[in-house]
Amino acid sequence: MSTSFETMREQLESCDVSGFLAAYVEYRIKQPSDPKMLSLTQKILPAVLRREFAANTLEATTVVQLWHMVRGGSLIFIDNDLLEAINLRIDAALRTVDPAAVLPAPRLPIFDESNRLRTPAKPENEADVVAKQGNHDSIVEMKRVAIVSQFTLGIWSMADAFDFRKNLCASNQEWEFLQAVRQYFPSMRAYPNLPLRNFIDIDKLEVRLPFRVRNYAWAAQVDVLLCTEDEDPVAGIELDSVHHDSDEAAERDQLKNQLFQLAGLPLVRIRASDAKSVRAEDFYDLLQSEADELDKLRPRRLRPRRNHESLVPAEAYAANSSAQPY
Repeated sequence: MSTSFETMREQLESCDVSGFLAAYVEYRIKQPSDPKMLSLTQKILPAVLRREFAANTLEATTVVQLWHMVRGGSLIFIDNDLLEAINLRIDAALRTVDPAAVLPAPRLPIFDESNRLRTPAKPENEADVVAKQGNHDSIVEMKRVAIVSQFTLGIWSMADAFDFRKNLCASNQEWEFLQAVRQYFPSMRAYPNLPLRNFIDIDKLEVRLPFRVRNYAWAAQVDVLLCTEDEDPVAGIELDSVHHDSDEAAERDQLKNQLFQLAGLPLVRIRASDAKSVRAEDFYDLLQSEADELDKLRPRRLRPRRNHESLVPAEAYAANSSAQPY
């Protein structure tokens, strides 16, 4: 274990949060994704911050630095109480550090579980609607719509009725995007709609994840996962659209971003400016426009795990090894 890592651990044990944050920023520049840091940032640091917040002993500069790091994504807090504590103190801290700062400061996002627990409203029946209108004699205009369908005879087999298989791509747009990704990364394997639990060890993160995050992690999936030929995950790619603009979708996207960052995997989000761009050629042009970011995902060296040249039956190997040369 490195000396700088041990120094940061000692700083947290002595409640030197300011010194830890400065050392953490410098450490991340050298090693952006280090799984060992999870034990410090997700286990020890939150406990220290709770004590400091309860005693109200954190300096204003430290609160401001925490706020900047969480907003910038370099530090992740998945507990709402820590985010609320920073939001509660940030205005006073900014006023102390920078009297010319624009207040109130933007608040850190707090994940609200009430929307998930809320049951949908029961649809009203016709009697309730009429009662609310208060006019039983009102005339409702009715229109008749005729739908004409044209059918032709085709070949159908009884076996089709018992085929419960479905394509891995949920739509033709997903299939076109997958072809573009595979063409852009020919040396890697791309898999569509892969659950996060298949390539992120949720069990190891489960100790530090709140209940709502654990439930999401077990059910969420990534649009495209890039892997080496040995099935080692390299990065995830999300194809965003207007369906990601709602508050609920933005919350899910934020949770997915945090899970990928905790796992040390990059997650790239791609969004077409034209909603009609659904062909593989259009998606490939879109990937090329993001070449500066995507080319960082290419492994410098694809080293296979295999240490054998070929597989042979065990019986043949035993016979050849026991035979004595003349």
